[in-house]
Amino acid sequence: MHGSHLFRKALTAVLANFFAATSAVAGPWTMTAGDGRVIATTIYSHSGRSFDASGESFDAPDYDQLMLYFMTEYGVTDDLTLVINPGVKWIGIEDGDEQFGLDSVEFGARYRLFNNDRFVVSAQASAFVPGTLRNQPVAQITGNRAQFEARLLAGYGFSLGKLSGFASVEGGYRVRSGAPPDEFHSDATLGLHASDRLLLIGNLFNTWSNGAGGAGFPSYRYSNLYAGGVYDVSPRLSLQLGGVATLSGRNALRERGIYSGFWLKF
Repeated sequence: MHGSHLFRKALTAVLANFFAATSAVAGPWTMTAGDGRVIATTIYSHSGRSFDASGESFDAPDYDQLMLYFMTEYGVTDDLTLVINPGVKWIGIEDGDEQFGLDSVEFGARYRLFNNDRFVVSAQASAFVPGTLRNQPVAQITGNRAQFEARLLAGYGFSLGKLSGFASVEGGYRVRSGAPPDEFHSDATLGLHASDRLLLIGNLFNTWSNGAGGAGFPSYRYSNLYAGGVYDVSPRLSLQLGGVATLSGRNALRERGIYSGFWLKF
């Protein structure tokens, strides 16, 4: 690996300790009318192994990713929340090129369909405006393509002794223009308040392609686990730290990484 690649790898490891959370942290719940939240997100991941067509892992060229996002949510009404999520991404490939540029920008809206004291159901639609990155025929690296996603979300709040928590499940379908295949998404989240200020949270994100695409895109699937904690420093500021790992896959990278970050309410 050349010097600039090694420098960027070191830099990403440092930056990852200061930013970000997980993706899709909002779940089915909407914001209260007039309230907003910004989640500054950086996720650093490394892959030195990949999954083949049968799901077996093998040594493969190193892939490194550094993703920095600023997801902003605002409650227009108690039932309707608007979402905008701009970001930048750096990609480094062993003995290959490097890319840095604007990632796809998400514009979305989440609408609450049903709600009671514990249970909530919502629907969300999002459009992803292409960024400046060149296309990569790798499952977990999205190229410069327009996308649209429709998603149904359900959440439940519960008590466990003196502790409180929540669980949510989501299902969606993403239409992608150009060569990449469309995708099915199925996600689950479990959170438990270990104390008044500390929330332990785990997210499982599952993705399946709808067959193969063009330009070298095979059919694929992968499951990524995010696990960590969120600590409330104040009523408006929270900090988060955790790790990410690809549990299984097919024609996909086997990633290992770290995320950390801050949530700011306004």
